[in-house]
Amino acid sequence: MVVAPVRESFGEDVMGWIAACVLVALMLPVLGMLYLDVLEAKHEVKMQTEKLERLRREIERERRDKDRKEPDSFGDGPVFDRVRRPFSIPLPRPDKLE
Repeated sequence: MVVAPVRESFGEDVMGWIAACVLVALMLPVLGMLYLDVLEAKHEVKMQTEKLERLRREIERERRDKDRKEPDSFGDGPVFDRVRRPFSIPLPRPDKLE
């Protein structure tokens, strides 16, 4: 049975662990700042979307009020969208005159 030789480079192992800890110590603040930036951008987008919705509702409300004040405009009511057909009573037609 062949056994792998034991390395006696304890210094290399310690340097590897130190390098890993330094890398983690430097990356955590960078990742934290990146996360906070993403949260801030998300909050700004939410605020802008709410503002846009508020403005859209206000414009729609102004248009409705304007349509109510003007008696000449009927707006988009379903009654006014119908096709008007002339009223007629169907009369039987005599096919043969007797």
